[in-house]
Amino acid sequence: MSYSYGKWTKYQIMKDNPILVGYLPKTVILSRGNFWELIEENEAVVIKPSGGSQGYGVVQITKIGEDSYEIHSDRNKMICGKNGIEEFLDKEKYGRKLYLVQQKIPLATIEQCPFDIRVMVEKEVDSIEWKVTGKLAKVAKNGYFITNIAKAILTLEQALEDSSIKDIDIQLLNTEIDNIALLTAYELGEYYQSSRIIGLDIGLTNNGDFYIIEANLKPSRGMFKKLKQ
Repeated sequence: MSYSYGKWTKYQIMKDNPILVGYLPKTVILSRGNFWELIEENEAVVIKPSGGSQGYGVVQITKIGEDSYEIHSDRNKMICGKNGIEEFLDKEKYGRKLYLVQQKIPLATIEQCPFDIRVMVEKEVDSIEWKVTGKLAKVAKNGYFITNIAKAILTLEQALEDSSIKDIDIQLLNTEIDNIALLTAYELGEYYQSSRIIGLDIGLTNNGDFYIIEANLKPSRGMFKKLKQ
């Protein structure tokens, strides 16, 4: 049996669950029409390859005026009008691969740098029971909007203490994240039956709301070793 491991397939699986859909940023296949509709709704979107990893090819576009947009890639920023965006969307790479455009989650920050949460969920061989085995926070380097290039790896508790989020019940948040992570693992596990480990990237807002940015079926454990150090 052939499986698709792209972000789009995993998003569709999660979206079909009536509980998980409320934790997903709106995501659609990139096209001119879909892009303009989503950026008008949200003012900021992220474009990413469905089959990408480690943040490769991820771009953020923000509407900053009536005909003014900021394109943010790595540390590079460029301001242009609608015509400039149209030219950007017409680049050849977007015609060769499947790209997605996703509602940008306004991530909470630590010292003005956005951070997100990596949640590891695992199950043993021949077991049907998933367990949350680890959580940590990844803080983006100065000038970056994604955390794949992290300047700090923190415990979730330390990140929340240092963050722009105020008046949050950490224990309640931990429980909700665990419940949603387990539900996600069971849903994805029904399709990817050979997978025994899933890494979820979860974005937190200043209000304490959280969203599943994406799910990884081959997550690295290396960052957890950095946390122990």
